[in-house]
Amino acid sequence: MLVEELPLSVQLLGAVLPLRDLRPALPDAGWWHYGVNIWVGSIVVTAGILAPARLITADQSRLTVLLGYGGDQQIRQASRRWSCLEGGCLMLPGESFAARNSPLSLVAFQLEPDRLLHTAIAMAGLLECPDPWMALLQQPHAWTPYGTPLHETLRQEMVLADRLAGYGDGLMTRLQVDDRIYRLMAAMLLPEVREECPLDRLTQKHHKGRDTFDELIDYIRLNLSVPLSLTMLEEHSHYSRRALQYAFRERLGCTPTQWIRSQRLDLARQHLQHPCPGDTITSVAARCGYRSLSLFSVEFQQRFHVKPSHLLRESRSSLPPEAR
Repeated sequence: MLVEELPLSVQLLGAVLPLRDLRPALPDAGWWHYGVNIWVGSIVVTAGILAPARLITADQSRLTVLLGYGGDQQIRQASRRWSCLEGGCLMLPGESFAARNSPLSLVAFQLEPDRLLHTAIAMAGLLECPDPWMALLQQPHAWTPYGTPLHETLRQEMVLADRLAGYGDGLMTRLQVDDRIYRLMAAMLLPEVREECPLDRLTQKHHKGRDTFDELIDYIRLNLSVPLSLTMLEEHSHYSRRALQYAFRERLGCTPTQWIRSQRLDLARQHLQHPCPGDTITSVAARCGYRSLSLFSVEFQQRFHVKPSHLLRESRSSLPPEAR
């Protein structure tokens, strides 16, 4: 979208950056900005091409991530200076910063520090956050242009998010793209997260009868009505990502996401076959953890080869009038 009015650019960029000031780099210069905002689960991403400009942000609690795709942006935060060049990546803590750029192609988004730490703890299979990790999130971090495979994977996730935006929120939620972005940032920041975790603990637990995996299954069944990401499962079970995938494959023959989807659809079928007065497709979908009614309808029909509305209507037809 081409924006030629500065207040509209402030509104668009302000969905991600807490702007205190945005103006052209030269006082008499005209203004233009190609931009778009995309919701990637819980993350708002702004992407675009910006005319030469100067901006100042306010203090905030979140972390700002900048991915350079062209041009040059010079950033000053406290007493330090940074450049975000083509192919580079920069993560800034919540302190106010000032920036000046040439014509610039950029992607920007923000992360919640607590969620990033919880993600890292779960990925590393730890019980609590190491003290140095908290300090790391209070510091800026820069990655050289096209420096690491993780950096490039993060860029690929941005491309994926852009391509999926046309399908609506349902598919983006189902693929947990925001969770993958948090995982990638945790791995880029913390070497401990990148280390391989042994599966000895999991193997030993298999010989003890009821183990952590059984407790995790109980937890999932009790929480089918709420969002369940891989990071949440890792945090609850203290399994690493690799151990969690291994456990589901060995014990249930599928991935965690596939098993949760199956359980939700089975639960929805039970509700639709035995409806309570006032039940609707929307209320049943929400009770089974679906935030997108269209996604629920598609997945239910793919699984059971019948529309949920048809099943609910058929089930109600066999009830006495006072129970419908």
